[in-house]
Amino acid sequence: MYRPTRTAATAAAGIAMALALTVAPAAVTVATASAAAASENGAQGWDVSGSFDTQQECVAAGDAGVADGSWAQYRCVLFEARWDLMTPA
Repeated sequence: MYRPTRTAATAAAGIAMALALTVAPAAVTVATASAAAASENGAQGWDVSGSFDTQQECVAAGDAGVADGSWAQYRCVLFEARWDLMTPA
């Protein structure tokens, strides 16, 4: 009785992992595609003020701009493996 239960549990876990790996990239692709369109064309009312290797670098630059009064808000958008700092136009 133990072996069939263990086999069923393992199969269920495998199916759950397969679904998670299949569904998750689709959601990421949608988010990346919309971010790519925003970065490529510049979201209406937003300009690209810099491009960074890491999200932390982008956030630090955005925070620095807020602190020195260059802009009141910003967004860091992942586009083609780089983080674009988007600021109001």
